[in-house]
Formats: sequence, structure tokens, C-alpha cells
Amino acid sequence: MAQVCKHVNMHGNRRSAFMSKPSSIIRRAGWLFLAAPFFGVSTGALFPLVALELDRLDFGEAFVGSVTSLYYAGSMTGALTYGWVLRRIGYKFAFFLMAMLAGLAAFSLTWFDDPSMWFALRFIGGYALGAYYIVVDSWVSALGTRTTRGKFIAGFETLRLLATAIGPSLIIMAATTTGFITVAIIYAVSFVPALLNDAPNPKAKSNERSNGVASLAQCFPFTLAVVFCGGIANASFYGLSAVYANALGYDTIQIALFVGIVLVAPAIFALPVGVLADRFGRMPVALLIAGLSMLACIYLSLVQPASFWLVTAASVIAGGCLVPLYVLGLSRIVDAVGERDVIPATSAGLLSYSSGALCGPVVAGFAMELVGPTGLYVFLGMVALTAILLAVADMYLSHCCPEGSEMARL
Repeated sequence: MAQVCKHVNMHGNRRSAFMSKPSSIIRRAGWLFLAAPFFGVSTGALFPLVALELDRLDFGEAFVGSVTSLYYAGSMTGALTYGWVLRRIGYKFAFFLMAMLAGLAAFSLTWFDDPSMWFALRFIGGYALGAYYIVVDSWVSALGTRTTRGKFIAGFETLRLLATAIGPSLIIMAATTTGFITVAIIYAVSFVPALLNDAPNPKAKSNERSNGVASLAQCFPFTLAVVFCGGIANASFYGLSAVYANALGYDTIQIALFVGIVLVAPAIFALPVGVLADRFGRMPVALLIAGLSMLACIYLSLVQPASFWLVTAASVIAGGCLVPLYVLGLSRIVDAVGERDVIPATSAGLLSYSSGALCGPVVAGFAMELVGPTGLYVFLGMVALTAILLAVADMYLSHCCPEGSEMARL
């Protein structure tokens, strides 16, 4: 693996001067960045649309929860298996198939009232989401180099998160059935900008010693664990921020404002974090932002400020600094293995992130039941501390493509 890393870094250095120019970055990834909002808006709109339709059909809360879980099970399945498809048909055709599948699954929700069909269609929709992440995250990662990859992935993540936050507004403009049709159309046309973008060759032979998710997990255990922490933070904030605000006694307007701010915060944090990571390294920046998050969590847990704006500002730091750990972890692995193994690297990162997202809200919920509303930040403070220790371990204990060796060659 050390020989593989050396080859990749030397190759990356030959391209860094060209790729670091802003005009070159726009030229190589501009169309792909334009495709991001289409998929983000559709995905963000589907969650409330599905909830409203299931409520109209009177399926009950347990069914809604089961459908949601199956959606994420489909997403993990897509993240695990679609890389095999991508390697064989290429980025553009893989994006096209994934967009059509997502659109068809959304449109078909208007046809059926049968619970079993809803299970199947939401699983398919989740699979398309996992496939989407595999395609676009590996595509963006492959277009970057050691000096631009952090900005590439972070910029894409910013657009994706902002678009997802805007998505629920579709329920204001359209009835449920019309909303599903609108989402399906947006999914379907999302591939058009992507077809105009440069695409690397995913069929290139993988590095012999770095091929496969399992071997990457053995090579980068600390990095993938950092990504796992990012998944925990993201899902915990999405699932429990409203519960936390309600437990503090905030009114409806304050809850909506609090939730909106803390969920948009990661989108704002992602790009400057990516820029810093390109300059100073992935794990040193992970150490910095996890430290800031832990301090904010300690403040919220011990001081428990009464001011709404102080709570909101501290929550922005606590959550906004942890979510970009996915960007840093993925960049770290792709830096080491290079473009030829970007697909399994992305699969490994997404599986780790999704695993954290699955278990995070459950543990955070138990913490809030035991401690009270501040249990959310007691738990996230422990996650931040864990991320700090993992980042340090990756910096000093990693024997497989250590990040220090990459920085030394720049």
C-alpha cells in the first residue's frame, strides 16, 4: 500500500498546478455542481410529502417509521452495490440510470395505496439515493487533487445541503400528488447538467492492494471511524433538534427558527472547512473542528444558557463542526488511494457515515431520556471527544498511507 500511495501522490502533484486554478475547477466540475440542487431539492421535498400522504392514508406512525427505516436500508444497499454498476457503465450513464430510478420510484407513489408497494417503492427510492451518493461523491473526488479535493467535496456538500433544506417548501406550492409528480420530474432532469461535465474513467484497473471496501476498512480504520462520528452528529441533529428545542419550552416560531438554523449551519461550515483542509491537512482540521464542537457541547451541557440566541449559536458550533467530518474523512482516503480506487473509497465512507446515522439518533434519544434535554449535547460532546482521539490516532498511529507522508510530498 505504501508503494500505491507514493504513486498516487506523485501523480497528483503533476496535476496540482493546473487544477488549483479557480477557472480550471469550474471548467472540470461546474456542470456537476449545477446538477446538485436538482437532486437535493427533490430529496428534501420527499420526506414531508411521504409523511403527509401516509397520514392521509391513515397507515399510522409505526408504518411511517418502518417505511423510513426501509428507505435508509435501501440507501445503504445502494452505497454498497452501485459501485459495481458504476465501474462497468461509467459515470454519466450511471447517473442517468440512478436519476431515472429515483424519478420512477417517486412518481409511482401516486399509483398505489397498498402498504407492501409503499415498502418496495421507498426501498427503491432509498437505493437510488445511495447510488446517487456513490456516483457524485466519487465523481467529484476523482476530479480533484490533493490541493483541491477538500474544496470540491465541501462545495458540493454545501450546495446539496442547502438544496435539501429548500426542498420541503414544495409542499406549500403543490398538493401531495402534484408534489410527487414535480419531484419525479426534477429527479429525471437532474442528469442533464451532469452529462455535460468531464468524467474520469471508472474502468481503470484498481490498485491491487487497495481494492475493495474491506481492505480499505483495514487500512483506514481511524479515518472511517471519524466519518462514523460525522454520521452520528448529522442524524442526531436532524432527528432531535426539534425535540431539544421543544423541551426547553420554546414556542413554535422559535422551534422552527432554531431547527432551520442548526440544520443549515453544516452547509455554511463545509466550504471553509474544505479550504482549510486543503491547506493544512484533513485530520489536523478534523481535530480542530471536533475540539470546537466539544467546547460548545460542554458549554450547553454545563452552563445551560437561558438566552435563545446563545443556545442557537452554541448549537450551530456543536453540530456544524461535526457534520463536515464526512468531507474530511473521504478526502483523506481518496488522497491516499487515488482516482483508480475512488469508487470503493466512496463506498467505504458512505457505509461508515450511514452506520453512524442509523445508530446516532437512538443513542442520543436515550441520553435525553436519562439526562434531560441537555443529554443531546452530553452525547454529542462524547462523540466530539471520540473524533478528537481518532484524528490524533490517524495522524500518529496510521501505518497505511499516513497523511504526513502525503503532505511531505506536496
